[in-house]
Amino acid sequence: MKFVALAFSCLLLLSAPVKANDAATLGAMVVLANKGNAEAQYHVGMMHNNGIGTPQDPKQAFEWFKKSTASGDPLGAYKLGCYYAGQFAGVVPTDLKEALKYKLVAAEAGYALAQHDVAIMYEKQGNSDEALKWLKMAADQGYPSALFGLSMVYSAGKVTPRDMSSSYAYFKLSGVAPPKNVNEMASTLSKPELTKGEELVSKWRPQPTALTIKAKSGVRAADELLKTAAK
Repeated sequence: MKFVALAFSCLLLLSAPVKANDAATLGAMVVLANKGNAEAQYHVGMMHNNGIGTPQDPKQAFEWFKKSTASGDPLGAYKLGCYYAGQFAGVVPTDLKEALKYKLVAAEAGYALAQHDVAIMYEKQGNSDEALKWLKMAADQGYPSALFGLSMVYSAGKVTPRDMSSSYAYFKLSGVAPPKNVNEMASTLSKPELTKGEELVSKWRPQPTALTIKAKSGVRAADELLKTAAK
C-alpha cells in the first residue's frame, strides 16, 4: 500500500504544472540561445532535460546539447556524452566511444564529474594509468566519489604503491562512509600511519574549478547569465 501511494505521488510530481517564472526563464533563455550563446543553449537543454519551465523532453534536450557543444560549451559536451552513454535510452544509440569523446571535452575543461566519469570509463577499458590520472583530478576538486575511489586505489596497491595513510585520508575526506567506518579503518593503522593520514586530512583543501562551480550552481548560473545578457 505504501508503494502504491509513493508511485502515485511521483506521478503527481511528474505531471505538476509548469511554474510561470520557470517558463519565463526558459523563454528568455531560448531568445539568447537562438543568438548563438553556447551557455544559453546548454541551459535550454538542461531545462528540457529536467522538465523545468516545460514538459520534460529528452529529444529536444539532446538537440540543444548538440548546438551547445558545436558552439564550444564543455557542459553541453558532457551532457552529449551522458546521452551516448545511455541516459534516456532511445534518444540516440548507445555509443561508448562517442560518450568518452564528449565527456573528455568537459573533463579537459575542468569539470569534476566528467573527470570522474572518464576515470571509470578508462578503468573499464583496462587503462588504469589514465583512470588514475583523471580520478586524481576529480578528487583534487573534492568530488566525493573520486575521493572514495582514490582511497580504494591506495588501499589495493595495484596501480600505485600501497599507502594506507593516503587511503585513510581520502576515505575520511570523501564523506561517503559514516564516522563508525572511518574509526574502524583508523584502528587498523599503525600510529605513524594514522598520524600521517590525519596530517594529510588537516592540510587538504578542495580546489574546484570555475567550471565545476558553475555546473553545481545550476539554475543560479542560468539566472546570472540572463542578468549579464540584459546589461
